[in-house]
Amino acid sequence: MDCKPDGFIGTIMAVEGISDATVLLHGPDGCRKNLTVLSRHCFPRDAATDAITPFFKGMSRIPCTGIVSSDYIFGSYRKVMQVLDAIGGMDFELIVVVCSPGASLIGDDCLKAVKDSGLENRAIVLDSSTMSQPLPDSMDATMRSILELLDDRSKETIPDTVNLLGLNILAKDWQTVVDEFSHILSLMGLEVVSCPSAGSSVDELRESFSAEYNIILCPEYAEQTSEYYQAEHGILPISIGFSPVGFDATEALIWKISEVTDLPSEKAIKYLDRFRHRAYDKMMSSDTRVDGRTFRIEGDQCVVYPLTRWLFESMRLVPASVSLNPTNAGTCEDELLQFLRSNHLEDKFAAEPPEHVDYSFCDGNTSQIEEAAGYCGRGVDISFPSKLNVDFRPSPVLGPSGAMYLLDRIVNPFQGL
Repeated sequence: MDCKPDGFIGTIMAVEGISDATVLLHGPDGCRKNLTVLSRHCFPRDAATDAITPFFKGMSRIPCTGIVSSDYIFGSYRKVMQVLDAIGGMDFELIVVVCSPGASLIGDDCLKAVKDSGLENRAIVLDSSTMSQPLPDSMDATMRSILELLDDRSKETIPDTVNLLGLNILAKDWQTVVDEFSHILSLMGLEVVSCPSAGSSVDELRESFSAEYNIILCPEYAEQTSEYYQAEHGILPISIGFSPVGFDATEALIWKISEVTDLPSEKAIKYLDRFRHRAYDKMMSSDTRVDGRTFRIEGDQCVVYPLTRWLFESMRLVPASVSLNPTNAGTCEDELLQFLRSNHLEDKFAAEPPEHVDYSFCDGNTSQIEEAAGYCGRGVDISFPSKLNVDFRPSPVLGPSGAMYLLDRIVNPFQGL
């Protein structure tokens, strides 16, 4: 059974990644409960409501029309209007109306409801087609639709400013990634304006059109968004084609940014080298040797490709199975296949994992289950869903801190050694 998040979840979470926005879910109340818990888990913030606020039903996020069986016959336009009237007076700067797959069959004119409620300047109705797309594509398409609504074409470009694209609140420890790359970029003389779908506010999204560059951290989550920024505002994208996972990939991104912006990279490289030298010292002092151990990996293309290379080339781990999450975005699958072929490992691509591997790099829930069941010696959480884990210390996958997290999980003793 495939329990990975789909386009419907991607659409909802793209909106919930905006700090002062909310989804209005038009559908049965049962559709929202897990989504509300997920939003709170991925992006904790002060509750916008109390237990008796209508349409929230005691939960902190995602108001819902709560349609019932009779609404499929007689329609539920009235309920959409009631929820819009209720949340229109709250502190949300953006309201995004999303119909559940079942509610789409009713045919309520949600766009008319937005206009009748006088909220057309801060509310948008999303096309339900995004829900049938893979997760990265739906998040990307959703953010592009939001940018089209918020677009301020009067913004002038501010030199040496950037947006961080492709990151979202489903990414592992996304807050640390934002903080760390903001610091790295500041060492190069660049200022981060916004991180769409990763904690930015509506005002910051409006200011994002003034950025000079877009730094793309996860390409398959930012293809449409980046194209819109460049086509409408001439904002130049900067990407290495995959995510900065591991020291080498992070260094490559820093050099790429320096090359495009013509800004110095020395301080940023020095910051990265502090992590690299610490990792080397700790590896040399450790009695654990990982050479020749096996791993299986499953995740987004932009993460799997650089992580597989780093594990094989730097850690000397041997892949037993390499699988990718679905996406329609053209990212780095070809590069991954070429890398595997060049090392006579092409048969490992999309291969059925063996009964046991030393390491399993995948979503947090699966990695814990596989470790507990004895399918792997160590499960390594690299992606959502990971609701079984609570990260009290920085535990990203991207950037210098991400490399240290991965090394901690790989090198430290685990059951079976």
